[in-house]
Amino acid sequence: MTKIAITRPSGKGEQLKAQLEQHQIAYLHTPVLSLTSITLDAQQLAPLDNADVIIFISQDAVLSLAEQYPTLPAHAKLFAVGEQTAQAIEKHFSRKADFPEQQDSEGLLALNTLQDLDAKQCVLVKGKGGRTLIAKTCKSRGAILNQCVVYERAALEETAESWLDHWREQQITAIVLSSNAAIDAVFNTQSEQHLDWLKQRDFYLVSQRSCDYLQQEYQIAQTQIYLADGASDDAVFSCIKSSQKQQVSTMSEEQKQPIAASEKPSVPETKPMKQKISKVGVLALLIATATGVMTTGLIVHGQQISDKTYAALDALKTENSALKSELKQSQQNLAALQSEQSRVSQAVNQSLSSQAAQLQESFAAQLDSKLRQADQQLSGAAINEAVYLHRLAVFKVAAEQDYQGGAAVLKRVHDVLLAQSNNTEVLKALADDIALLNAQPQPAVESIYLELHGLLNQVDALPIKSIERQISEMKTTEVNEALSSDISDWKSNVARSFDKLVDELFTIKRSENIDIDVLLNTQETQLITAQLRGYFSQAQTALMDKQASVFFTALTQARTHLEKYFNAESSAIKAAKAKLAELEQQPLVFSRKVELSSEQALKEWLND
Repeated sequence: MTKIAITRPSGKGEQLKAQLEQHQIAYLHTPVLSLTSITLDAQQLAPLDNADVIIFISQDAVLSLAEQYPTLPAHAKLFAVGEQTAQAIEKHFSRKADFPEQQDSEGLLALNTLQDLDAKQCVLVKGKGGRTLIAKTCKSRGAILNQCVVYERAALEETAESWLDHWREQQITAIVLSSNAAIDAVFNTQSEQHLDWLKQRDFYLVSQRSCDYLQQEYQIAQTQIYLADGASDDAVFSCIKSSQKQQVSTMSEEQKQPIAASEKPSVPETKPMKQKISKVGVLALLIATATGVMTTGLIVHGQQISDKTYAALDALKTENSALKSELKQSQQNLAALQSEQSRVSQAVNQSLSSQAAQLQESFAAQLDSKLRQADQQLSGAAINEAVYLHRLAVFKVAAEQDYQGGAAVLKRVHDVLLAQSNNTEVLKALADDIALLNAQPQPAVESIYLELHGLLNQVDALPIKSIERQISEMKTTEVNEALSSDISDWKSNVARSFDKLVDELFTIKRSENIDIDVLLNTQETQLITAQLRGYFSQAQTALMDKQASVFFTALTQARTHLEKYFNAESSAIKAAKAKLAELEQQPLVFSRKVELSSEQALKEWLND
């Protein structure tokens, strides 16, 4: 009698149970998995906003996402693995979804609309684990794939022992499994008896992927596996009914055997007697004949049985004796084989031990050789690095006057050479050089450069000499009298006019309080300002090039230019001159010669 175990989670498979009851097929609903929603944050849900394609794996994926993301983007194309999942999408999102006729991963991926996914944003809404085929295929077709894992399955029991005990007690003959996770949960037992019992059951599955998994992982025969057309209750029930008809048909074929016609007993022909015999005589004769025949038959039958029994006993004794002889010989052979096996095992163990010792010695020698080679290579690399870094330090000290940079490089050389041997002298020389470089005075180049930059920014605002012209009274007496109108007085008129013009002209040129702006036009004023800016820029360049003499010369020229052309009474001019005087007092020494003792020590160490 067929009795089916349904393993779907609680609340599912109700229609399947109703259909089984209607057709009087016994079942037992034993949920083996629980489904738990996974809450996603805004970042995990963000790919849905720009999705071109959204694929739903199951009804549970639809429900779990709808609780967190109730409205799908209108531009996204929706796909479902099966019809029931598509119905769930329409129910919760009020959107139509495409689904395949073959309701599984392979059928979904065969849809024409999913063939070209190049550069499309695809989101796979699924449970934790499983459905790797869809993800891999979408990526291979060029999709930019994101996965929203919105629920996870977990076995209700740590092992399947309680389920299997109950099913065996209830005489379950077939099991409905709707996922690989359910398969693993049912086969999660260490009992060989349970596994043997499971391997004799029939299984109703909803995808080819699960069929392959059940055969490969748990060695279930293909004849015990029935594949439904989809995951819906109707599809599973149709699969069960089809298998039932198949089994009934097979049993009927086996029971039908051709029945041979029974032979009719031959009846000897009797010739009719000519003389009349009374009925009583005939009856008596028949009784006597029958009695004699029966008695004779019993005696003969008994004798036959006795003879056969004794013959059989004799045959059994002979056979028993032969078997005992064979058993004894077999025991002797077994003892010989065990002895030979022991000897061979001992020889093999000795050989293995010898080979293992040899291999260990060989491996140890090879390892030691490789380690020595590696040490030599590492040592050579370290020495080369140390030589290169030391040359860099010498260059920084001699050419760039960068004492702090040189000290830092020498510290790295010191660290590299620490692991080398016979390095005491070179390490001591390196330590002395590092201390020497750290003790060197460091000009405040950055600070001076920034102060010069500040003076440059003030140049346009510095006032050029602008002393108010004080026009004194004319030393010559202004000629108030009008020129004579007499032609004869022309000489005197010319003389008076010339004297007045000359007096005014030479008064302006001799005046020490003349405004310089009166003598300079706009272009000349710009040239004076540009000249001052040039002196400051020259000082900056000399500072960066470590040319002290050029630096101080540029500062002196800038100060002289300020005194000559700019208003000495201005507070800005006074501040600029004070800053220049302060900069001229800076102790700039760029050509100090520093000898590194580690250079010679390193050469001597390398030559040892």
